[in-house]
Amino acid sequence: MLRDYAREIENSMSAKILVVDDNSVVCDVVSQMLSGLGHEVFSADSGEKGLSIFLENIFDIVLSDYEMPGMDGVALACSVKRSAPRTQVVIMTGAGRETVFSRKSTAVDQVITKPFTLEEIDETLQGL
Repeated sequence: MLRDYAREIENSMSAKILVVDDNSVVCDVVSQMLSGLGHEVFSADSGEKGLSIFLENIFDIVLSDYEMPGMDGVALACSVKRSAPRTQVVIMTGAGRETVFSRKSTAVDQVITKPFTLEEIDETLQGL
């Protein structure tokens, strides 16, 4: 079943994605998941570093942790949208969707709750 899913995703469109998470393990795992789906992936371990990388490149999607020291995911999303309104922003959270949506601005396009599977992250990105 996993092989069938892998073949199916090989045929999907690839995107240039920036992953931002202060937890290096989460950042690495999510980056590997997305690379495995055929996407070009960059990563950063803070909102500030993520914004710096974002401003130097063109990304289709920014996938950011919600809770990070300094610039959190919603603040990053707002900065991303000011620079590139068409870039899709997905917030990853373990805090629950309601928490993010209570602070949500139009800068956040989608929320995915941790932990998530390969299929769930793929479905979320396909839905953008």
